[in-house]
Amino acid sequence: MPIKDPTQKVYVVNNRPIPIATGGVIASGNSSDSPLTASSVFTGETEDVSAYDSIVVAVKTDQNGTFSVQFSTDGTNWDSTLTRYYRTDQIEAPHRFTITRKYARVVFTNTSASDQTYLRLQTTFGQKTYLNAPTDSTLPQDFDATVVRPTDFNSEVALGRRQGYTLWNKFGYNADIDIGTEVIASWGGTFTPMTTARTLSVVSTAGADDDGSTGANSVIIYGVDANRESQTVVVTMNGTTPVVTTETWLGVNRLSIYLSGSGQVNAGTITATATTDATIQGQIPAGEGTSQQCIFFTQPSHTALAQWLTVTSLRQSGANPVVTIKGWVYSAVSGSKYEVVRVALDTAVDNRAELIPPVPFPIGESSCFWLEGTTDRADTIINARFSLVEARDADA
Repeated sequence: MPIKDPTQKVYVVNNRPIPIATGGVIASGNSSDSPLTASSVFTGETEDVSAYDSIVVAVKTDQNGTFSVQFSTDGTNWDSTLTRYYRTDQIEAPHRFTITRKYARVVFTNTSASDQTYLRLQTTFGQKTYLNAPTDSTLPQDFDATVVRPTDFNSEVALGRRQGYTLWNKFGYNADIDIGTEVIASWGGTFTPMTTARTLSVVSTAGADDDGSTGANSVIIYGVDANRESQTVVVTMNGTTPVVTTETWLGVNRLSIYLSGSGQVNAGTITATATTDATIQGQIPAGEGTSQQCIFFTQPSHTALAQWLTVTSLRQSGANPVVTIKGWVYSAVSGSKYEVVRVALDTAVDNRAELIPPVPFPIGESSCFWLEGTTDRADTIINARFSLVEARDADA
């Protein structure tokens, strides 16, 4: 391929001179509007970019892919490759690259199993400053812009202004643990994460939790599907008659009222159980509006960063219990579970513990994290709460 010489007054493209603009030039040899078939690659021309400060690449297409800017000292050996991931369901702003070697080219790969129906890839060489974004915009994970607004990361995640990050506040209780070990969730007992996806049967103990009645008219389920990817489904209630979801699930992160009648809360206890083995996966206690369960499922290509945990315990009556709180992680990647947190409380001395790790505690992809409590006294109450940010991998 021809190597263009920017020391000339013009670029020569297809034997046609193109003047070099002061603010930069459109690099025709590294731009394309020809759609790519599945898994195919566009490789731009080798160009001498030594007269320029930066390269800006803008892409728009309808299939996922990756694009790279490659640099070379001799136009033959590509010693540096800077890659960005194009995702159709994400904000895809132009990307600016600082020129680090004499020669450069752009490579775009259609990583999808489907053909593109259009491709608009444009590359510009020039003296380009960093991009900017409106002060109230959502910032993608790889946005090439300096953030000038006052910003607190966790607050921006909570407001939905940081793409690829989701804030979760998890809370739950077990109001009656007898001597032994139980999950910290409103239904108690032993918790074992599902390994086979199942539909869920949703039912209330009260007839008023029915579409058009005074209680919960519908509920919303946040969880993970058969591929452990995020799934959100609204279920219309039918009182004490079970409603079975069409979708299958491997876990529930939250079960909450979606719409209610004049009572504003659920009249009875609403429970979502796995249809195959009748294990409880989510529950809204009567009158509480949302599930109370210290259980969280991460998606594939995501990491949950736990930043805070608090636990309190007491007994309904009688002597103070000694309580041990354990945090467990089940990894679908390894098929194993691990104890990752342990907190001991002698409630005769202190009934509260708080953990604020100096760096967030990571919970890996395709995992389930949950809390359980062990007590030496019957009728023990344990309340717990933790916060985490689920972060999507940059290449996902």
